[in-house]
Amino acid sequence: MAGVVLILVAAVTAVEVWRVLRDARRARRMNRAMHELRRPLQAIALSFEAATPDLGGAEACLEQARGALHELDEIVNGRREARPVRRTAIAEVLDALDRRWRFADVEVERACGTVEIDADLTRLGAALDNLVVNALRHGSGVVRVRAIAARGKARFEVRDAGPAATASDRRRRDPRHGHGLRIVADVASGHGGEATPARPAPGGGTLAAISLPVSREAMGA
Repeated sequence: MAGVVLILVAAVTAVEVWRVLRDARRARRMNRAMHELRRPLQAIALSFEAATPDLGGAEACLEQARGALHELDEIVNGRREARPVRRTAIAEVLDALDRRWRFADVEVERACGTVEIDADLTRLGAALDNLVVNALRHGSGVVRVRAIAARGKARFEVRDAGPAATASDRRRRDPRHGHGLRIVADVASGHGGEATPARPAPGGGTLAAISLPVSREAMGA
């Protein structure tokens, strides 16, 4: 009898642990999606605070917000749809990023713009935006974004002038924050590439990057 009771207790405990873990994963995904929704809305707010609002930039940000709402819909309703991947020039990725962050201290360098990649532009844009937000929030000076191509890779670099004078450990403990860099890593790996976390850069400042494969046609050109 005691053995049966122990088995029942173990089974109930296992079910409860599974439920807690399931709820924790769901909460993390919800917080991550809400994080992604706040980010483009922040960029839209910057745009409309300017003397001459940039409606093109706001439209680009709204596309990012729609992507975050799509992820929330997947979490709530359990539907998963294939993300659209298309071939595009790096210049298009950088132009869209520039439109989204035109009214922040962000400068975009357009080099190797004709090189092409195969990417989900909404998710890639979200990853780059997260690197920009991280640099604006935790770094100092102007944030500079550029892309370089070498050895079959397109490398997007985001650089600031170095760590800001203050940092908040409380924000790191807040479950609503801290999702950005995980999103960057997930997007990079999902495209067959890799993410490089922020680290001291040669010549000073802090640099983070995403490296993605260039398209096969571009490699053969």
